[in-house]
Amino acid sequence: MWVAKLRIKHDDCVVSTRCKRFNVTSAGIPLSSYTDKGYQYFSHFETLSGKEEDLKRFVEDLKKDKRVIDLEMSGNSLFFLVKIPKEKKIPSTHYDPKIFWIKPVFVDTEGYEWWEIGTWDRTLLNKFINALGNYDLRILKIKNEMLNEIYFPQVMPFLTKNQKKALELAYQSGYYDFPRNIELRDLAKKAGISLSTFREHLRKAEKRIIPNLMRTVKD
Repeated sequence: MWVAKLRIKHDDCVVSTRCKRFNVTSAGIPLSSYTDKGYQYFSHFETLSGKEEDLKRFVEDLKKDKRVIDLEMSGNSLFFLVKIPKEKKIPSTHYDPKIFWIKPVFVDTEGYEWWEIGTWDRTLLNKFINALGNYDLRILKIKNEMLNEIYFPQVMPFLTKNQKKALELAYQSGYYDFPRNIELRDLAKKAGISLSTFREHLRKAEKRIIPNLMRTVKD
């Protein structure tokens, strides 16, 4: 399998431009696409991370974008449908089913998208990357390798908003590093809640996730 890791920025993306504007990150996956009556339609799933007020501003601004014709939100996760003229091309694997996403697209606060894509055909991969030459593109890797992991959207269990926030804060603050960079009491202070409440959110999140992880590493 030919695998490529890319970093790309394009100013016509409804997600990446807002990630930069509102200091938000996103991890998402293109779901499907179709054409109808001179327009292209792209379905996307995104999970946003950032301060609550920034996330709110991100979503409110996204709703105002005339290209976004349908949008649903659950917690920090978004499902939305984008409509653009058929003649306009965007950087995406939607146009060729022989190229697929291996992992979700991560968008950082500078508006850069981090892609990992795969295909059986190196020539096809080269042609796809060459077509991206007009964008701010950096090729991080092109390699023929065996895949040992791939993204499946239903693998991880559902977490409540508070459980997800507690887990993200713990991870980002170095709670799971060795040696540990922060203790639970300090995490609770950063979250603005009591130690017992933060501990409950974090433990419940861990209890939901760990069994799934154990199943994936089981021989």
